[in-house]
Amino acid sequence: METNQNPVQENPAQRLALELEQPAERLYDPAEAARIVQCLTDGYFDPEYILLFGKLVGGTPHSDAMAYDLLMVVRETPEYDWIQTKRILRYKVPYSCRKITYINLYIMTLSYVESNSTPFLFFAHAEGELLYCSDSYHFQRPKHPIDFAKAYADAKFHFDTFRTQGNELLEQAQDAFSESRNMRLAAQFSAQAMVYFYHTLYYVYHGLEFDSHDPVIMHDRMRTLSTKLMLAFDDTHIENIFTLPRLKSFLMKAPYGIRFDIAPQKLEIHMERVRKAGGIIENLCGLRLELYKELSERQ
Repeated sequence: METNQNPVQENPAQRLALELEQPAERLYDPAEAARIVQCLTDGYFDPEYILLFGKLVGGTPHSDAMAYDLLMVVRETPEYDWIQTKRILRYKVPYSCRKITYINLYIMTLSYVESNSTPFLFFAHAEGELLYCSDSYHFQRPKHPIDFAKAYADAKFHFDTFRTQGNELLEQAQDAFSESRNMRLAAQFSAQAMVYFYHTLYYVYHGLEFDSHDPVIMHDRMRTLSTKLMLAFDDTHIENIFTLPRLKSFLMKAPYGIRFDIAPQKLEIHMERVRKAGGIIENLCGLRLELYKELSERQ
């Protein structure tokens, strides 16, 4: 694996956001991380640099579950997106060969990273550990914190907007289910509410809009942020209730499928899961907003 061994680049980041101490022991296996980086750079990508950020390196927590939170910055939009890349890593470094199961990979272009200031990018660059850097790129830590007051205002606006939309749709879904017994509307409104909740969570954590409205994809992107959120949709073959794919089908089949039908007992379970996930996401976002507000008051 080619790495940039410039000692200036490898110095631990100054804690510009939080005064956090490095853990006494590494929370991950450097050899395992090196294998992941090797897979990414071995014919698939030509990144400028790769950062490991979040709690594995003692930084501002990102994933609640133990996960490799990786930011890979590339010069041009790559052939493979993050979903395809996760499959590549699953084939090349299978779960059974890893000590840490989850890999939470973000792929962003250098032009985007250099032209945007978000809490997500700041935490990754200020606190992250540089796992890889090309010989032609000079990696630098941010010299100053971002404007956390603006970050808080933007995140709070999206939180209030989309959380409110989600909650209102859930109320309409419950009314359709309980009063008119309209399973079609109840299913459609519940699924759309979940999409709004995920949009809320993504923007509060990342400072940008999510480019999908598919609840299955959205959950896969954000599930490691909270183990409670993972458990809310922990589908098992024992119960044979798979909420996320059903929500995806509701978005298309409930409004347009003439033969749409679902048993009220099953729909009620899906609706309850959406309601529970919405509460989890609201609490998660509240904690993140408190962090941004606290950091803005220090500036």
